[in-house]
Amino acid sequence: MSFNYQHWLIGLMCLTLNFSANAQGDAEIGKSKTMACMGCHGPTGNSFVPNFPALAGQPASYIAKQIQDFKEASRQNTTMTGIALSISETDAHHIGAFYEFQVKTPAMKNIAHLKTDAQKTALLTLGKKLYDHGNADTGQAACFVCHGSNGDALVDLGVPVLANQHPQYLINTLKDFKNRKRTNDDERVMRRIVDTMTDEQIEAVSYYSSYLVPTLEEKKQ
Repeated sequence: MSFNYQHWLIGLMCLTLNFSANAQGDAEIGKSKTMACMGCHGPTGNSFVPNFPALAGQPASYIAKQIQDFKEASRQNTTMTGIALSISETDAHHIGAFYEFQVKTPAMKNIAHLKTDAQKTALLTLGKKLYDHGNADTGQAACFVCHGSNGDALVDLGVPVLANQHPQYLINTLKDFKNRKRTNDDERVMRRIVDTMTDEQIEAVSYYSSYLVPTLEEKKQ
């Protein structure tokens, strides 16, 4: 077992402990608290701009944690920090509950920079390989272990859903972890994984993830 893979397993166990007792939020209350969110993330969390993450369908615990991280400056973004500072911890869980109940619509996937169908197929094939199997040569863990075979993610761990997410946002996020512009991953789980990846692999797994279709379940407000 490689060094990187051992650390990934330790990180996953820590995530399990950290998210074993998530606070509960009220989706109806959360809806009334999202006015400041709509401009970038859309009325139902389906953002229209590829650089802004889609929040619809994301685990409530994940969203609440990101709000708290912005407040504490453990995740850096001037706009989000300003907004997060006005949100109480309780309201963060309400907002998270609202977005978790929303259905994510398919994101636009622009691979226009690849000129041929063969290039696009090669990119998605590489992405699928990394997502499903990881990379034994570098010790990269398979993405599906935490993010689910359909991009659904392990909700109880507060892991973000990747299916139908904007690929450009995913690319930017993975590169931010690699360049240490983002460091709020518990136990450095994402940083350890992405450190083993090339820019081509980051792009491939991001586009492949965005094409995944989550398992839709009936959601009750």
